[in-house]
Amino acid sequence: MTDPSAGRAPFGARAGTERTRVITLVGLALAPLLVLTVLGWGLFSPVQHLDRVTAAVVNNDTPVTENGKTIPLGRQFAGSLIAGTSTVSASGSTSPTEAPPSTDAMNFTWVLTNDKDAASGLASGQYAAVLTIPSSFSADATSFGGAAASAKQATVTVQTSPASALVDPALAAAVTQAATAALDRQLTTQYLQNVYAGFNTINQQIGSAASGAASLSSGAAALAQGTQSLASGAATLASGTQSLDAGAQSLASGLDTLSAKTQSLPAQTQQLAAGSAALAGAADQASAGVGSATDQFAQVVAQLCATGPAVLCTRATAALATLQQANNGIAAFASGSNAVASGNAALAGAMPAVVDGIDASASGASQVASGAAQTASGAASVSSGAASAATGASQTADGAAQLASGLAQATQSIPTYSDSDMTTLSAVAAQPVVAVQKAPPTGIGTLPLYAVLALWLGGMATALARRAVPSRMLLTTTPSALIALRSAGIVALIGAAQGVVVAGAAQFGLGLRPDVWLGYALAAAFVGAVFGVLNQALAAAFGGVGRLVALVVGIVALTAGLSSTIPAALSSVAASLPTAPALAMLRAAANGEAGTAFGASGPLLVYAVGALALTLAAVAARRSVRLPKVADGRAVAA
Repeated sequence: MTDPSAGRAPFGARAGTERTRVITLVGLALAPLLVLTVLGWGLFSPVQHLDRVTAAVVNNDTPVTENGKTIPLGRQFAGSLIAGTSTVSASGSTSPTEAPPSTDAMNFTWVLTNDKDAASGLASGQYAAVLTIPSSFSADATSFGGAAASAKQATVTVQTSPASALVDPALAAAVTQAATAALDRQLTTQYLQNVYAGFNTINQQIGSAASGAASLSSGAAALAQGTQSLASGAATLASGTQSLDAGAQSLASGLDTLSAKTQSLPAQTQQLAAGSAALAGAADQASAGVGSATDQFAQVVAQLCATGPAVLCTRATAALATLQQANNGIAAFASGSNAVASGNAALAGAMPAVVDGIDASASGASQVASGAAQTASGAASVSSGAASAATGASQTADGAAQLASGLAQATQSIPTYSDSDMTTLSAVAAQPVVAVQKAPPTGIGTLPLYAVLALWLGGMATALARRAVPSRMLLTTTPSALIALRSAGIVALIGAAQGVVVAGAAQFGLGLRPDVWLGYALAAAFVGAVFGVLNQALAAAFGGVGRLVALVVGIVALTAGLSSTIPAALSSVAASLPTAPALAMLRAAANGEAGTAFGASGPLLVYAVGALALTLAAVAARRSVRLPKVADGRAVAA
């Protein structure tokens, strides 16, 4: 009798056994559980365990000094990386916002080292990444606060190790970008605070300028009034000096004429003085003669009256009286003549000075006339200039008033900020847009994928452990459909059991409510049953090739589930595989969306029906018998 197991390939359609022992069932249940446990333990939430990655930071920065303060931004940035996602400020202070890496799983474990050690650790894989801070980091990071021509972006270099894990470079880029973004926000916030403080200063200065412009307008208005008065006074002065000029010219002309007329007066007054002196002398002689005659006649009258007739005495006495009066008049005349002579002598002595004074007055009047003319001309110019100055001062007053009004409006337009306002606005302006990522609950994005992979690998393990096409019933009268259904049913039960085990293990990471977990367990059992039937059908219909196809399906599902950046062709292939609706079903069930979950069961049912058809075809094909194979009265299936 020929051994039924003779000629079986290790991965062929008839590999495995038809008798399912308890130890086999335990092993098949543990296979997907082992897969899920390893994947879940290692990749449950990679971002939450960045502290397991060691990276190095090399600080070559040279600090800068601004306003007497040393700013070591490189040292502060390196310290912020090592301590967590701290922030640094341009004033030289640090403000940690996260816990140290020992308690901060959202940051790498950073090691401060030098270039040599960093290069060695990067090559050996000791460091997953090396961040190098250049010597110009502080100078470049603070350059935007100075001249525009000298502004330069600060750069850091991140180098990843070829010996690191696949996603480590992306994680390193994310961590360093988050740290540099925090530094950028802090520097920008400090810069904007200075800008807002500058607004306050500008507002105050423009307010002072507006007040000064108002004062200027008031002063210019007063100046305009004063210069208008000056112009009016200067015009009056010009008119008066013009009259003075005319009068002075007339006076000068009259004095010139008087001077010409009085040139002979000194000689004439000399002559008058001489005549007056002679007259006075003659009068004195006449007075003396008359006085002597009067005295003698008085003696005669006395004698006559004493000796002569009364009539003659009377007449003589009357004549004496007349003579005495004449004597008195002549004496008075002589005295007046002396006075006239004295006065004429004085006049004659003073007349040359008078004539000289008249000449000098004529000359002075001419000078007064000339000066008055010049004064009138200057006063007219002053009046014209003062009028122009008054007009300019008035325009200045109007312009200053407009300037004061404009500056006052500008002061109202320029905002002012309190310290709290500046802090708030600086923080918002430094990061005007914040992306709030609403990620699914922890584990929802990974555990359903790991469960699909675990159940698919569990189906592959079941197809290896159990014979895809049962041999014992091939030569019996049992219908092929019943043989295929019986074999697929056992595999489906094993797959469903695997699904329940996987759902139980996933609960430790998902923490679902009992009702949600029940739906998740039913969905996992359904997926496990379908995957078991599919893997059996691939092995039954195509043997080792089918098992290879199953392996490829698992690899494609893993690739598509880990990243959305895969090529479009590969993404299309992954979407057409049974693992795609299975993943959608488990994720919906984990989110408590039972309707959506079981709505995705349609494609899986189609795959299950197709798998049953393949299994039936494989059974029917292997129920044919080749005569050369008949030996010892028994037939061996081809």
